[in-house]
Amino acid sequence: MKRASLLLTGLLTAIVVPGGQAAEAIGWIEHVQLQPQNLVLQAKIDTGADNASIHADNIKVYEHQGAKMVKFSIANQQGQRVDYELPLVRYTSIKRKGAASLQRPVVSMSLCLGHTLRTVNINLADRKNFKYRVLIGRSYLKDLYLVDSSKQFTAEPDCQGQLAQKVDL
Repeated sequence: MKRASLLLTGLLTAIVVPGGQAAEAIGWIEHVQLQPQNLVLQAKIDTGADNASIHADNIKVYEHQGAKMVKFSIANQQGQRVDYELPLVRYTSIKRKGAASLQRPVVSMSLCLGHTLRTVNINLADRKNFKYRVLIGRSYLKDLYLVDSSKQFTAEPDCQGQLAQKVDL
């Protein structure tokens, strides 16, 4: 069994993604870093989700000089808290079984996972009852990562000096 796992890991690291670079194998739980504030959070990697979601407190949508803005706070597991004020990209509708859909605000944020810094749309949610307050979906993972569900914490964030790639959604 161990030999098969090593063989599979070798095959995963040999897969090439569009653009000619090798895909990085990551675990189902990883650390991500919010840029430029350097706040590190644990994130669940969810290939069944289209986009990213993050737990935010004190979410307030308001208008400033004709533009819709969102003010909110994010805290990591150690209690380090960062306040944000970002433009509202849109609202997303979250379908729920046996209940009315939820409308969540979406903002654009830069996240570092491993050696990759990407700017993605992320919806702001109340995830306080979830073990992992960040969910990373396919829009971030696209063309760069393969997920190994038997692994955790394989790609520590290290994106210093990088410019974020904007992901088309």
